[in-house]
Amino acid sequence: MQPRCTCGAILPDDARFCHKCGKPQFEEDAARISLQQASDTVQVPSEPATVSGTATTGISFKNSRAVVISLIAAVGAMVGFLPVAYLAPALFPLLLCAMGFVAVRIYKSSSAEPMTVSAGARLGWMTGLWLFAIFAVLLALGAIMFMNPQVWQQFQEAAARTPQAAAVSSMSQHEAMVQLLIAFPFCFFLFTLLSGLGGMLGAKLPLRKRAS
Repeated sequence: MQPRCTCGAILPDDARFCHKCGKPQFEEDAARISLQQASDTVQVPSEPATVSGTATTGISFKNSRAVVISLIAAVGAMVGFLPVAYLAPALFPLLLCAMGFVAVRIYKSSSAEPMTVSAGARLGWMTGLWLFAIFAVLLALGAIMFMNPQVWQQFQEAAARTPQAAAVSSMSQHEAMVQLLIAFPFCFFLFTLLSGLGGMLGAKLPLRKRAS
């Protein structure tokens, strides 16, 4: 009696596979095919995307380029903070937006990595966070100095002669300390939000092509 496959096809005596359905007729063939199918399903770990042969890590504090550029932009904004706060305080939100915008433009011009709107927002947020860290250190140092009654009296006398800070001269030392504590969370959200919006705008606008 000739052998039959499970599909019903009549097989020759020396057939190792069914000519109709392809099913292996020997256990060693079935084991080998099963092993091969299992190895084919093993997923190879994906490698990070590369741009021009260099691995990209995205916009985060793990990206050294993003960290350096955001820090430089924050320091530059801090240098312009005092003139803007003294001469035109209303322009301070524009300074924060410009800070995030400039950071993204510098990053785009120095890297071939594509910059999405969300990546621009992250880079702008990082820049605002650096500026807040610098500002928080200065506020903390100011709070420590104002705890000295003599320093506080000298500060009030100087503030009374400055129209932009005249309101501070009428505060008590305790009221000034409370205002400093309130300023911390307000400055954090203001700095990171506005600089993030500037970063989004910088990522959205295309760079101008340099004339060859």
